[in-house]
Amino acid sequence: MIFRGLKVLELGAGAAGPVATKYLAEHGARVIRVESSKRPDFLRVLFLGKDSPHGLEGSPMYALLNPNKESVSLNLQTPRGVELVKRLVAEWADVVCENFAPGVMAKFGLEYDSLRGLKPDLVMASGCLFGQTGPQRRYPGFGGQGSAIAGFNHLTGWPDREPHGPYGTITDSLSPRYVALALAAALLHRRRTGEGSHIDLSQIEAGVYSLSELVVRYSANGECPERAGNRHERLAPHGVYPCRGADRWIAIGVESDEQWRALCEAMGCEAWDRFADPDDTDARVAAWTAEHEALALSERLQALGVPAGPVQSFAELLEDPQLAHRGHWVRLPHPVLGDLAFERCGVRLSDAPGVLEKPAPLLGEHNTAVLGDLLGLDAEAIARLEADEVAT
Repeated sequence: MIFRGLKVLELGAGAAGPVATKYLAEHGARVIRVESSKRPDFLRVLFLGKDSPHGLEGSPMYALLNPNKESVSLNLQTPRGVELVKRLVAEWADVVCENFAPGVMAKFGLEYDSLRGLKPDLVMASGCLFGQTGPQRRYPGFGGQGSAIAGFNHLTGWPDREPHGPYGTITDSLSPRYVALALAAALLHRRRTGEGSHIDLSQIEAGVYSLSELVVRYSANGECPERAGNRHERLAPHGVYPCRGADRWIAIGVESDEQWRALCEAMGCEAWDRFADPDDTDARVAAWTAEHEALALSERLQALGVPAGPVQSFAELLEDPQLAHRGHWVRLPHPVLGDLAFERCGVRLSDAPGVLEKPAPLLGEHNTAVLGDLLGLDAEAIARLEADEVAT
């Protein structure tokens, strides 16, 4: 696999860091997460009920984002915990990836300049909401605020209603894709020059970059697109329409007159001016789609060259034949949660396919392998670290 032999030390929490390193782990890198029960990754408690019997090991979200990784439990509030992290950097790691707020790594003495002193060719990635510099760098927030600040919320929703952010924390999801790509570039640069580097990624800027078409339109001619619901300025009909059954829907987007004529032929009517009255167009299409089953109608329209697809539930995604054909889902036995469906990334490298081999780690599951095998501590020394709440 393409990153086999690469050694990655991961600090941080949530999705913005772990998704990036998951790409590396899936393609052969050894990724070790530094965690602590004293201040656990918030994903370890996400969606857990107050009566959950699994404690910090019961979060499906944490499990989904961290397969193929290892976990060492080190309390960074202790000097010895920090010293052990520094040893891992100096003696083992090629890459350090973190997504703390600016200043947190410096508080521990683990910022890039300090770590570069331990390993001059270190590649380090820092990904936070605003980036490491600028007047707002210390503002707190998550992807929900990121989507608003980057402009997504301005576009999402209905024209006569308040803005609605896209589902999930979209900048948390976008930014690690950029981090993974930047890490690959930095590693190639190091191979060619012997030089390390520090990647400073702002989730806000990654979000703005993803909307660059709209930014350049405003820059060029003052256009400022507004919320339009499911409408599209160049496509019609363009929306989600009801189908037969409870809560069943189909998405249709017509790009050309040829596609429009094909859709009207399927509807059994003459083509009309689809842009003249969008409300009327949507109503007539919806009345027709409501008579049909979503998947069958999607396949029929696709055969006619009309872009269409069923609105799938998450249960249907797990049974989707296209995803199954490409091996998107991999079932692995988690020691606490049981058999789970883990996702491979959407990239397939022809000569270096990624593999998911083991579920996400339990907290501190690999303390002996990391502290013993990598740093040379004996069982007695590790036990003392645990007793002193350093390895916890």
